[in-house]
Amino acid sequence: MNKKISLGAAIAFMLVVATLTLALTMAFSMNRFTTMVNGVQQQRELYSKLSEIEQNVRDKYPDAIDNDKLMDAMAAGYLDGLGEDGGKYYTAADYQQLRATEGGKYYGIGIVPTKEPSGYIQVKEIYNDSPAANAKIVVGDLIVKVDDVDVTADTYDQAVKMLRGDAGTKVNLTVRRNNEDVVMEITRRQVEVPTVYAQTIDDVGYLRVTSFTTSTRDQFNKQLNQVIGSKLKALVIDLRDNTGGKYSAMAPVLQLLAPQGDLFMAQYKTGDPKALASSDGPGVEIPLVVLTNENTTGTAELFAQVLREKNNAKLVGAKTAGSGRLQDLIKLSDGSAIQLTVARFVTPGGVTFDGEGVKPDYDVKLETDSVNWDNLSKDTDAQLKKALELAQAGISLEGAADSGASASGSASSAQPAGGASASSASAAEGTSSSQQ
Repeated sequence: MNKKISLGAAIAFMLVVATLTLALTMAFSMNRFTTMVNGVQQQRELYSKLSEIEQNVRDKYPDAIDNDKLMDAMAAGYLDGLGEDGGKYYTAADYQQLRATEGGKYYGIGIVPTKEPSGYIQVKEIYNDSPAANAKIVVGDLIVKVDDVDVTADTYDQAVKMLRGDAGTKVNLTVRRNNEDVVMEITRRQVEVPTVYAQTIDDVGYLRVTSFTTSTRDQFNKQLNQVIGSKLKALVIDLRDNTGGKYSAMAPVLQLLAPQGDLFMAQYKTGDPKALASSDGPGVEIPLVVLTNENTTGTAELFAQVLREKNNAKLVGAKTAGSGRLQDLIKLSDGSAIQLTVARFVTPGGVTFDGEGVKPDYDVKLETDSVNWDNLSKDTDAQLKKALELAQAGISLEGAADSGASASGSASSAQPAGGASASSASAAEGTSSSQQ
C-alpha cells in the first residue's frame, strides 16, 4: 500500500536537509578559515623575528654584508628547519651543476678523483671512452698540477673543479706515475657516467647499480640481456651504497624486471596514494637476489622492496637507510632551487619505509666496516657469499620445477629484457657520485 507524503512534510524534510548542508558547509569553512588564520599568524611571527634580527644586524654589524650570500643562507636555513630529509636548498650555481650531472652525463675528463694523503688528486676510477682513458691515464695516477695551480691539500677542491669545463675546452695536467711527471693537454667533452657494473660469479649474473640516472636503464638493459643470452639462470643485484636518484630514472630499470601492474605509489599530504609507475611487460622469471646495506638510500630502497613483492626476490645484507620520501626539485625565479619533500613512497603491498628502512630477508654482517669495491670477492664478503648461495639454490629449485613442467609439456623460461611503458614522473631526490 503506497503512502503519500504531504506537501508540508516534503517542505519540512527539504528544510532539514538544507539546514544540515549549511551547517556542515559552515563548519568546514570555519575550519579552513581557522587553519588559514593560524597560518597567517605563524607567518607574521616568523617574519617579525626575521625583521628584528635584520634590524639589529643592519644597525650594529661592523662589516659589509653580502646580501646574496645572506639570502642563500636564509633559504638554506629555512629548508634545514624542516628536519632531516625535509628539503634542501641549491644556489643557482649548485642547481646548474646538479642539472648537468643528474642525467648521468657531464662535461669533463672522465675520472673519479680522491684526495691522496699529500693532498694530490689520485685517480680512483676512469670512465670508458673518456678523455682521460684516451690520454692513457690509469687508476692510481696522481695529478699534481692543473693548469697553473699546484695541487695541495689547500687547493685540492679548486683543482678538482678545474677538471670540469665546457665541451671543447682544454686543460693541462701534470700527471705523476712512478715518481715521473708527464705534462699532457686534454680536451674536455661530454662523458657518460657508468652506474652499472657487471660480471659473472659462479654461473650467476652479478649487476651492481651505484645510483639511478637517465643513463642507468640502457646500461642495465644491455647487461641484463647479456646475462639472459649467456643462459645464466639467476641474478644478483647489488644495491649496497646505492645513493638512489630520481624515481623517474629508477622506474624504467624496475620495468625491465617486474611483471605487469603498478610498481609504486606516492602518498601526498591529502588524498589516496597515487600510482607513479607501472609495468606492461612480462618481467623476468629467473631467481633474483638483492644486496642492501645501511647506505642503500631512497629509490634504491624502493627498488629492492618492490622486487621482493613483485618478483619474490630475496634481500640479503643489512637494513637500508630509511629515506622513503619523494622530493620535487623546484626552480626559483632567481635561478636557485629547492628540493622539497612532497610525499612518501608506497609499494604495491602498502609498505612505507620512510624512517624505518627495508629489512633484509637474510641479515648478514660484513667482516669489515665497508664493502671492498676494489677487490670484490665472495671469500672476503659474507653478504655476497650468501647472495650467491641463495641464487644457486634458486637455480636448483627452478631446475626441479622445470623438470616437472617438462613432463607435462609446459616448461617456463626466462623472459628477455625489453621495453615497458613508464608513467609520467616528476623530479625526485637526486644524488650522484663525484666525478670530473
